Amino acid sequence: MAESKQQVDLRVAVISNEVGGLLTPRGEGSTSPDIQLRPWVAVPELSEVDAEELKRQRIACGWHSERIPMWKEEIQSGTRYVWFIHLRTPTGLTEPAGMISLCLFDPSDPTLADLLAPPPKTGTRVEIASLFIYPEYRRQGIGEAAIRELERTAAGLGAAVVTMNTPALGENIRRYRRMGYQQYKKEKKYPLKDVLACGFPEEYCYAAFLEKRLM
Repeated sequence: MAESKQQVDLRVAVISNEVGGLLTPRGEGSTSPDIQLRPWVAVPELSEVDAEELKRQRIACGWHSERIPMWKEEIQSGTRYVWFIHLRTPTGLTEPAGMISLCLFDPSDPTLADLLAPPPKTGTRVEIASLFIYPEYRRQGIGEAAIRELERTAAGLGAAVVTMNTPALGENIRRYRRMGYQQYKKEKKYPLKDVLACGFPEEYCYAAFLEKRLM
């Protein structure tokens, strides 16, 4: 039986190591959504409601639920910010529509984020990661609006370059390019066993690393 586009999208998201919230095409005549980013405050403890919501989102997108404790440590150290994405309505905020994060230092790959690298190696790069939008909120431009908001946040923090990575064969690359991102490298990132388990060929092990200069 042929898979639906939603099933294929989910499988791509499962092997996407960082930016997995698919930027689905917006409907005709759509306008930029009015969103609010609510920070995940993990100090001293994450509220039970937010903890359950974060876990629910990671399970829904199919990856990285095991990283929640590590994200909490990174938030406490100041090297990562995490936000829940809400829509503003005349009656208030919706339930969380998704999430997104901003990494200020990635010791495994400083080309992604080095803004808060230990001295004397501080840099100017930050990484947008962990983007996820619930299916019922897609095709409204929410993911793109959240990325634009984080670009403004990054500039305010003193970053000059924003990065992200996504499957090299994924359709998201074209949309990110329309937002001003350019590929600066391509390398094997996703484990072969995970790629094959999803039914993809070996070429899907490769990620495209994208960057956008803010100033």
